[in-house]
Amino acid sequence: MVVKISGGAVTRQGIKNSIDYMSRESQLSVMNESGQVWQGEEIKEAKEHMVDAANDAQHVHDDKGRENKKITQNIVFSPPVSAKVKPEGLLDSVRKTLNKKYPNNRFVLGYHEDKKEHPHVHVVFRIKDTDGKRTDIKKKDLREIRTGFCNELILKGYDVKATHKQTQGLNQSIKDAHASAPKRQKGVYEVVDVGYDHYQHDKSKPKQHFLKLKTLNKGVEKTYWGAGFGDLVQRESVKKGDLVKLKKLGQKEVKIPALDKNGIQQGWKTAHRNDWQLQNLGVKGIDRKLSNDKSFKLDDISSIQKQQQQMKKFNLVKQNMLQSQQKIKVGIKF
Repeated sequence: MVVKISGGAVTRQGIKNSIDYMSRESQLSVMNESGQVWQGEEIKEAKEHMVDAANDAQHVHDDKGRENKKITQNIVFSPPVSAKVKPEGLLDSVRKTLNKKYPNNRFVLGYHEDKKEHPHVHVVFRIKDTDGKRTDIKKKDLREIRTGFCNELILKGYDVKATHKQTQGLNQSIKDAHASAPKRQKGVYEVVDVGYDHYQHDKSKPKQHFLKLKTLNKGVEKTYWGAGFGDLVQRESVKKGDLVKLKKLGQKEVKIPALDKNGIQQGWKTAHRNDWQLQNLGVKGIDRKLSNDKSFKLDDISSIQKQQQQMKKFNLVKQNMLQSQQKIKVGIKF
């Protein structure tokens, strides 16, 4: 379940540009907070609904060279694809969620399914309410919006959960725990779990290796995900209860086999992978010399076979989705 701020506008034209993007240059319908729908040439009415021509800034900076405050915030709502939320249900849930929390604010929203694995709703939200009071959406508000959105979907019979991203705060908690730890415990974690599962345990996402660790003195837990953990865990013989040190060294460039539609390698494509240093404090005599290579190739036969298997699985999922989903060519069907 994702609800996030994706940007905003500080000028009249910026608001119009956001609505153009949402409507795919008037090819898709948009809806306002009251449920009114505009499409085609009517999209200009949606822009008029969101723009205060008399007061909204024309330019990014004011007369003194200072950047003007945002007039609108752009929000993205995306349920897990596994929930199979219908477009009309998704739009209605987003609209009701925002109306309940911000009953005096104007907004327009539009449904996108151009990425079949990621159907979502875009919202252009006017920050000033009808009384002129600013209602900038903060992290705390996003949590409440996410929970409200989840509840609206549950009321419609969808199986969803309101998961909240806490990465930034979690990272700070871990730093604080290490800072206050005795010298012998600094940078040391206890292994809570280790394995291979769908990323963030979401079945709609590909599988990765993971390590779930906790700090020794405060017990702050965090799960780390990465393709490189498979080899590192095997080398270090990591298991639950072990004490380890983990450090992120940066990123490395990875050359991955590029396959054509028939699964035949036709060269290489470039990706980037986090580079980790892992040490199991209970295991001695291992060569842990770090490589100075800035990039490497996955050129063994098993890597190519893995790519072929992933392509086959992706094509199968895509085919099934195309067969099961109703195509929405223009606008929104209700």
